[in-house]
Amino acid sequence: MAPHALLVPFPAQGHINPMMQLAWKLVSHGFLVTFLNSDSNHNRMLKANTLNSLRDNIRMISVPFQFPAMDTPERLANAMELLEKGMGPSVIDQVVQEINAKEEENKVTCIIANVWMCFGLQPVAMLRKVSLAFFHTGYVSLFAILHITANWVSHGILPSDGIPKEDKTIQYLPSMPPLHPGELHRYWAGEYMFRKGIRMAEEIKHTKWMLFNSFLEIEAPVVETLSKEVGVYPIGPLIAPEFLKCTTSTKVQPSFWKDETECLQWLDKQCARSVIYISFGSSTVLSEKQVEELALGVEATQRPFLWVESITMGVPMLCWPYIADQFLNRMYVVDAWKLGLPLNANSQGILEKGEFVKSVEILLESKQGLEIREESRKLKIIARDVIEEGGSSWNNFNLFVTAMKRPPNE
Repeated sequence: MAPHALLVPFPAQGHINPMMQLAWKLVSHGFLVTFLNSDSNHNRMLKANTLNSLRDNIRMISVPFQFPAMDTPERLANAMELLEKGMGPSVIDQVVQEINAKEEENKVTCIIANVWMCFGLQPVAMLRKVSLAFFHTGYVSLFAILHITANWVSHGILPSDGIPKEDKTIQYLPSMPPLHPGELHRYWAGEYMFRKGIRMAEEIKHTKWMLFNSFLEIEAPVVETLSKEVGVYPIGPLIAPEFLKCTTSTKVQPSFWKDETECLQWLDKQCARSVIYISFGSSTVLSEKQVEELALGVEATQRPFLWVESITMGVPMLCWPYIADQFLNRMYVVDAWKLGLPLNANSQGILEKGEFVKSVEILLESKQGLEIREESRKLKIIARDVIEEGGSSWNNFNLFVTAMKRPPNE
């Protein structure tokens, strides 16, 4: 009987991609994988022809749920509330029962859920006698902020909203850059999401297996400290093997949209490291004024550009956060890891043409930019080494696989 993992991703493109790469890694270690989607995402992936080449040992199933837009804090809060009802623990429990009723020889042996899908799953795992692990698509420090905030609020060190009353920075851990309350306000994206984050941290604070799409070498002190309280295991970078030029290869990219490959021939004609790649993720909505200003800025650089992962590919970054954890991502990329520069909007929240042009020139032409590009190159090598045999992420993943192949109470 093969171990059978039920994977429960957060239903957004940027969360599904690394979860699918995790599915392939599990399959390569002898697992049968059932990948649970919402109906809307499942149908979009079918329409984009991204599921056609899946092997028999990755099975795609769905539940009737339409995930709404989450491009503002208010919409994000609404989406999260609906998600807990539409794909909550009772739904997951029903899915496990239905799978087990059909699979006499290959019943579900473990559930691996995105951290934002964790609510109420521990009782389900105990009831169905399966192992349980949680997966964070980001880096360990991001979760550490939530985990430590939850502890400080419960002990009265921070107010109930997690924001200090005094206008001073917070030092969560000595190895983490200090945070200003303004950054926390944007990260929490409103009171509802703050409460949700605290609930999440409380829900999983005693979990044995917390997987991260990160790697030890980029945040070792944080991993070491947090591991004393939570089972922290960075197993990343989880990225398609062909991008890393590894021996293993897969054609499957779980996209909601059909790939547009016309740009590849154009890219092949450009000089190495000369193209500006622009990406805002899958849910960002820009105003007409902002798109116009950005387009003028790109044009003014007089450089080739493609408007469409960075550390793993060794690409330096210009960071312009939009919502939620993107503000902390900018802080880590710019201040902690020295892999990029910030883009600063004006008082109306618009990123102006001149600011964009100035930052591009600094990144590509100045001594500071050269240092950033060199640091990016170094981390690219490390990011690829950690998933090879004997690397830190390789070791963590193999520890996890071994544990998931044992009965849950061993």
